[in-house]
Amino acid sequence: MIIIIIAHDSTPGDISSPIVGRSRSALVAVALPDANTHSAPLHANDRDALPRAVMHPVDRAARAVLARGPQRFKFFTSGWGDESLLSPDTVGAAPLQGLPIVWLSEHVEPHGLRVAHGMFTSPSGDLPPRSRFGSVISVSPPEQTRRVVVLMPAWNEHDPRVRVAMSGHLARKGIRSIILENPYYGSRNPEPNQSQPIRTVSDFMVMGAAAVNEARGILCWLRDDGWDIGVSGYSMGGNTAALVAATMPFPVAAAPLAASHSPGPVFLDGILREGIAWDALGGRSREGDLRSTLGAISVLKVEPAPHTKYAIVVKASRDGYVPPGAVQALVDHWQGSELRVVRGGHATAIWYRKDELTDAIVESFDRLALS
Repeated sequence: MIIIIIAHDSTPGDISSPIVGRSRSALVAVALPDANTHSAPLHANDRDALPRAVMHPVDRAARAVLARGPQRFKFFTSGWGDESLLSPDTVGAAPLQGLPIVWLSEHVEPHGLRVAHGMFTSPSGDLPPRSRFGSVISVSPPEQTRRVVVLMPAWNEHDPRVRVAMSGHLARKGIRSIILENPYYGSRNPEPNQSQPIRTVSDFMVMGAAAVNEARGILCWLRDDGWDIGVSGYSMGGNTAALVAATMPFPVAAAPLAASHSPGPVFLDGILREGIAWDALGGRSREGDLRSTLGAISVLKVEPAPHTKYAIVVKASRDGYVPPGAVQALVDHWQGSELRVVRGGHATAIWYRKDELTDAIVESFDRLALS
């Protein structure tokens, strides 16, 4: 569930720089919310990480950076954090209410795409004050459409350039995109001078739960306004998208991309385990505690909603971050859903397979519409 941003994306569909700020190279990890209603055992294949010989070379290089790189690449450097926040309220337990976006500006790109910027107030009371106001980018095709997808952010995404590029592809295919800024990142960073705003496990849990609840509220608001709604995302964004879809009481098109059912297998069984600051957590003897905490956040714990059987789940063939079994567990849980495989590793698929990834989003709407 990690992306390594290694270069500026200049594929067709990218939107010019006035929309987003300057991109920064970064490791993208995983952050997930909670969804704790129906118990489910750990999937037997969750810990079957991809053999190193099969892993994409870029993912292998990332493993080396995480293992031997500077401290700033480590996760959870300030330890567990507030223990009262390690088990946030169950996602989907609170009454679902529309979360309106206030649109602040709009302009038309030279190639006809309509781009708007807006903001909203998060329903999460656990966020730091500066993180409670979220920003949004909307990218719409020139022609009218009824379809809109919320694109969830990846971990450590300091600007949404990759998702903005995907939104260009989607606009050409007749879908409007709503791009949410993750809590703790960008304008929502509680300490703007910190390059890694998520420093504790509790920060991670609060961020993920807030992101899911924000997306649920925005989808509800869009549906009430007459839109056909969907949710997607890549890496951590794919997992949070799956959690959003799993907890919606009405039909939602879903396309989780490079997504595990839970952050647990990604952090502890993929190459991301090399980036955990174990000393800050009390040593490797605490691995079981971390596995239990992160494993409590799983789509497998949510009874499948009827619309999840129309979802399309995508995995990368040489993904070193997400164990193959963690993807398969999601597909198996959502009986009737479709699994697609794109060539490449975790880092490269998002750069070079945008058409295939966005096709999956489009066709998830088509599958749901035919139901």
